[in-house]
Amino acid sequence: MKQPFFSVIIPTFNRKPFLRKCINSVLEQSYDNFEIIVIDDGSSDGTEELVTSCGDKRINYHYQRNHGVAHSRNRALSFSKG
Repeated sequence: MKQPFFSVIIPTFNRKPFLRKCINSVLEQSYDNFEIIVIDDGSSDGTEELVTSCGDKRINYHYQRNHGVAHSRNRALSFSKG
């Protein structure tokens, strides 16, 4: 797999009902040289199962204890390859 041109960062906390629509919106774009980094900020609603069920190798899931959205974004940047 080639190096992604850009990274889409999705911080989330107990937003499972909206997350699939968000991920699908990115995956449906015509440009496909990207990665999606989902940072789960301590969710307890089955977020991990939802993300892993998407089955796309461009999606990277990371869990952390709840630290807030700013910390989540900064942590996602550390994983970013785009």
